[in-house]
Formats: sequence, C-alpha cells, structure tokens
Amino acid sequence: MEVAGWAAVAVGSITGGVSVLGYLADQVPGLSTKVIKAVRSLRAVKDEVMRRR
Repeated sequence: MEVAGWAAVAVGSITGGVSVLGYLADQVPGLSTKVIKAVRSLRAVKDEVMRRR
C-alpha cells in the first residue's frame, strides 16, 4: 500500500511538471514578440541619447 502512494505521488509530480513545461512553452511566442519590441525600444532610446552627445 505504501508503494502505491509513492507511485501516485511520482506520477502526479511528473504529470504536473510536464503540464507546467507545456504551459511555459506555449507562452514563448507571445513573450518573444514583447521582448523584441522592448529591445528595439531600448536601442532607439540608446541611439537617441548617443545622437544628443
């Protein structure tokens, strides 16, 4: 009976981990678009500051 409990915990943990990793992988495209916009904005600010010097 004790082994069955540990097996259930192990299967649940693996399932939860895979679910979290799947969710995070689904978020990458949306986040990458935002990161690209942020980097472009920072570069534009840096270029503007460098022009003023």
